[in-house]
Amino acid sequence: MKMLHQSYQQIKAPELFGDRWYNSEPLSIRAALGQNILLFFWNYTSQASMRMLPTIKEWYAAYADMGLICIGVHAPEFSFAKKFQKVESAILRQEIQFPVVVDNDCLISDAYRITEFPALVLIAANGNVYDVVTQLFSFTRLERSIQYLLRQSGFFGELPMLQSIDTEQVLSRHASELTTGYMHGSLGNAEGYSPELASEYQDPHFYVEGKFYAHGVWKAERNAFQYAGEPNEGYLICQSDGDSVDALIGSELKSSVCVTVNDMTLLLEQMGADVKRDAKGNSIVAVNEPQFASVFRGREKQQHTVKFIPSAPGVTFYKLSFFKERADAGEAHLIRNN
Repeated sequence: MKMLHQSYQQIKAPELFGDRWYNSEPLSIRAALGQNILLFFWNYTSQASMRMLPTIKEWYAAYADMGLICIGVHAPEFSFAKKFQKVESAILRQEIQFPVVVDNDCLISDAYRITEFPALVLIAANGNVYDVVTQLFSFTRLERSIQYLLRQSGFFGELPMLQSIDTEQVLSRHASELTTGYMHGSLGNAEGYSPELASEYQDPHFYVEGKFYAHGVWKAERNAFQYAGEPNEGYLICQSDGDSVDALIGSELKSSVCVTVNDMTLLLEQMGADVKRDAKGNSIVAVNEPQFASVFRGREKQQHTVKFIPSAPGVTFYKLSFFKERADAGEAHLIRNN
């Protein structure tokens, strides 16, 4: 993963013209002159955003009373994520208390030239952009910048000790993603995409990392791949080199997906949090509203083929996410340093 750190200290921060605000009345950059602002560009369908969120919440709790304004900018990746009630549900589910503005048309993201999520923008008290960071970066360095700006803007109280955050664990565990739609080129079948048409695919029985493969009748959409065949006859398959696998799946009607690894039912230690056993002992993920399912937990560095078998047409796959499990897997551990 790369690191992006730029100094924009002569650039005025663009205004926040969003679609709807949560946890606050609409806020203005100009009205906040004299205070420092941290913008968190995210979306709830991004696993990397979700892994960074606890750190942003920690900073909000630590620095809000000292003059730091934290604002989440939700820029949806998929059309279903533009629905206000889904964003609101995510805010409530994640217990986000700082203000969040919905950026459905990406006006704010474009104004700040944000193309990768998550991203952070730090704005100084004079209204200028101070720092822009995306992907892998030093949390300690950014927190030090926050404390520096608070001092510059007149806060002379006691600052908290800098957090010790395992940056690699927060972000690098999120290794890669495959978005399934025809705009993203992740399909590995020789048949290729037939945009917006239901087409039949044949399993090539040869797989490479960084691609997914289809068998049966599927419809390729712009940002999704929808099953259009008979129940339990088609499937998607991908290769995992010891990675754990999550899947963003949805269906208009309640349905399910059977998951196998190397054509076998998942062992208990391989089952993700959203996998259950049915009466026949199959590994099943329930599907309804689009959401990430924790599917496969990879504990050993060896190749696996992970297969998803929809129980009915209409099951839609949006994204497959792969990340390395660590021996001390879990969320970032935050410690205050002396």
